[in-house]
Amino acid sequence: MPVTRYIFIPELTTFYDDRDYPQKIATAIKKAITQKYFETHSTREQASDPKDSLFRTRFPMGGILELEGKDESELSPDCISRRCTDILALSSDEQRTKQLSVFIKKVHVKGFTLPFAELSIKEREAAQVKAFDFNPVDDSALQLTQPPLLYLKKIGPELFFLLFTDHQFFLNFENWRHYNAREPKGKGCMYDLFHATATLCERLMTPSETNLTMEEIQTLHKQLSESVFANLKEDKRGVFRESYNSFPLHYDAVTVAGIKELLQRIKSDKQAEGFRIGYFKKSLIVSSFCNNMSNLIREEAPWKKFPVDEEDVLTSERLKELEEFEKSELERLETLAINATAKSRNIPLDDVKAIIKSFLQDFTPHKRVAKSHYWSNLSYYYSDLSSNYRHSSPKAECQYDLDFARSHALASAGNVTPPAVNIQDFTEQELEDLAKKIYKEIQGGANIHLFTPEPTLARKWAQDALQNYNRAIRNTQKAEEVIQVVDGLVHELEILHLFHDVNCRTNYLLMNFLFLRRSIKWATEFNPNRLDAHSSKERVLQHKQAISRTDYIIAHQEQLAKYNERLDLIYLANLRHLQTVQYTSTELSAIRVDGQYSEMAQQLIAKLDEFEKIFQGTLNTIIKKYDLQMHGQTAVTAQFFPVPPDYMQFVKALKQLQSDYNINDFFTRVAHLELVTEIREDLKRLQTLTGYNAQWLLTERPNLEYSLETS
Repeated sequence: MPVTRYIFIPELTTFYDDRDYPQKIATAIKKAITQKYFETHSTREQASDPKDSLFRTRFPMGGILELEGKDESELSPDCISRRCTDILALSSDEQRTKQLSVFIKKVHVKGFTLPFAELSIKEREAAQVKAFDFNPVDDSALQLTQPPLLYLKKIGPELFFLLFTDHQFFLNFENWRHYNAREPKGKGCMYDLFHATATLCERLMTPSETNLTMEEIQTLHKQLSESVFANLKEDKRGVFRESYNSFPLHYDAVTVAGIKELLQRIKSDKQAEGFRIGYFKKSLIVSSFCNNMSNLIREEAPWKKFPVDEEDVLTSERLKELEEFEKSELERLETLAINATAKSRNIPLDDVKAIIKSFLQDFTPHKRVAKSHYWSNLSYYYSDLSSNYRHSSPKAECQYDLDFARSHALASAGNVTPPAVNIQDFTEQELEDLAKKIYKEIQGGANIHLFTPEPTLARKWAQDALQNYNRAIRNTQKAEEVIQVVDGLVHELEILHLFHDVNCRTNYLLMNFLFLRRSIKWATEFNPNRLDAHSSKERVLQHKQAISRTDYIIAHQEQLAKYNERLDLIYLANLRHLQTVQYTSTELSAIRVDGQYSEMAQQLIAKLDEFEKIFQGTLNTIIKKYDLQMHGQTAVTAQFFPVPPDYMQFVKALKQLQSDYNINDFFTRVAHLELVTEIREDLKRLQTLTGYNAQWLLTERPNLEYSLETS
C-alpha cells in the first residue's frame, strides 16, 4: 500500500520556480539528510509546525514536499539520499524532473499546493492555455461584441490589475501588491498603471480617426513613469533617451525564430549605429575601486601619520596642515586604488582613470563623512559604496560597459570594426546557425543583450513605424490583420527602447488601447517581454492566447477573486512576520486588508461607470424620440402619416442593445435601416459613441457598402 510522507525544506520558496529547480530540490534534500534535519511526517500539519524547526525564524521561506513510496523503506533517508545522488548525476533538468516526480507528488509553497509536474511555470502556462479551449483561426473570438469600456466593465474591479500586469506573476502566487512593491516610490507603479488606463479610457469615450502621434506615446509614458522617476533631479518622464542603451534578452522572451528575425533586421539595416546583439558584462570598476579604497585606508592607517587627539583644539595653521595632509593622502590612496582596480579587473589604466575621475567629481565621497574619526568613517563608507555599486553602476561606468559590449557584439552590420562580428554578408543558413547559438547561450544563463540604435536614429525609425501603422491600419479587413499591424508597431517601439525606462509597460498598454480602438478584445499577456524576441507569427499567436486569457478571466472571475483575496491576506501576513507555511483560515482571520487598492482603482471604476451612464442616457434619449413619434399620434394623423415599420424595428433593436450591450448584433440587425435618413443619423451617433468598427459589418455584408454609397 502506498505511503505518503511530508518533509519541510528550508528556503524552498526562493528556488522552487527557478529554471534549475530539479537540481536545487535534489541538492536541498541531500543537504537536509547530511546535516541531520531531514525529518518525515505522516501529515502536512505536523510538517507545518515551526515549534521544533531549526528554521522557525524564517519558516515562511520554506515549503513542504509531499513524498510517496511503495513502503516506508522507499522513503527512508538512505534510500532518498541515494536517489538524489543519482538524480544529480544526470545530464539534464528534464531527466532530473522525471526521476524526482517518481517520489515527489506535490509541493506546498506560499500557502498553495502545486502538483510536482506543474512546478515549472511553462507547464502551468500550458495547462492554463489548454483550459481556454483556444482556437487560433477563429477571428470572431477576437472581436469585441460590446463597446470597449462596457467590455472592460464586465471584469470585477478587484481583478482590474490583471489587465496590465504580467499574468505569469499571478499564476506564481503574486498579485498587485507584489508588483507594486518592485517600484513603490511616489504613489507606486500600480497607481500609475490605473491612472494611465483611466486616461486611455477617456480617449476611447471620444473615438477619433486621427493618426496616432509620438506625442501621445510620450504622454502615456509620462503617466506610467511618475513613480519610477519620482524624486529624481532630472525629469525623465516622457523624455527620450539621449544615449545608447540595451536590455537583456530573457530566456522566456526569446525563440530561435525571434532571434533570427532580429538578425535579419540587423543585416538589412546595415547600420553600425543601429541594433546589435552581444554579451553584456558589468566591469564593476567603481565597486572595485571603492573596495580597494576601503581596504587601503584600513591597511595604511593614515590617521597614524597625522595623529590628532579628539580633545585638541586645532589652530588655523594646524587645521590647514591637516587639510593638506588629508588631500595629499587621499590622492595617493586613490592612485593606488585605481592601479589596483585596473590590474584586478584587467581593464586599461586610462579607462579606469577616466571613470573614477568622473565618479569622484560627481559623488565626492570624501566630503560625505563626518570629520570625527574621519578615516575610519571614510573606510566604512567606501565599503558600503562598493556593495551598492555591485548592483547599480554609475552613469559613466554604464556607458563604458555599453560601448565595450557593442564593440564586441556577436551580431552587427554596416561599417563596423573588429572584434564586433559583421553579419552583413551572412547567408540565411549562417543567420539560422547564429540564432541557434545565441538562443542556446541565453538558455544556458548567458547575459546577452539587444543593443538599441543611436537615439536620433531610433527616433527616426520610430516615426517611420508610426507612419506605416497609420497608413496600414485603415486598410485592415480582419481581426488578425489588425493584430498584425498593431503588433508590428509595438514590437518596433519595444526593441527601439526610446525611453530611459518603463518601455515595456508603455508599449503593452498602447497595444491594448489600439486593439480596443479597432474593436479587438484586450490581450492579457503571460509575459509582455515576449514582444522583444519572438517572431512576428509567434507574437501574434501570443496576443490571440492573451485575448482568450481575458475571456477566461471574465468567465472565472469569482474563482480568481477568491484566489486573489487569499494572495492579499498572505502578503499582509508576511509583512507581520507570521511564522507559518500553511496560512490556514484561522491564521489569516486576524489580518485586515487596507484600502490602498480601492483608492488606486477608483479612477478607472469611475471612468467606466461614467461611460455606462452616458451610453444608457443616449439610448434612452433615442428610444424616447421614436416612442413619441409612434405613440404620440392621434387616429387621424396615424391614418394619413403612418409610422414607418422601420421605426418599430429600430426601437426593438435599441431596447435589446440597452439590455445586452451587444453592439455587434445590434449593428448587424439594423444595417438595412441605414437607408432611412433619421435612423442613419442616430446610427452614426451610436457608432461614434461605442467605437464600433464598422469594417467588421462591411466584411460580413459586402453588398451593404454599395447601398450606402448610392442612397
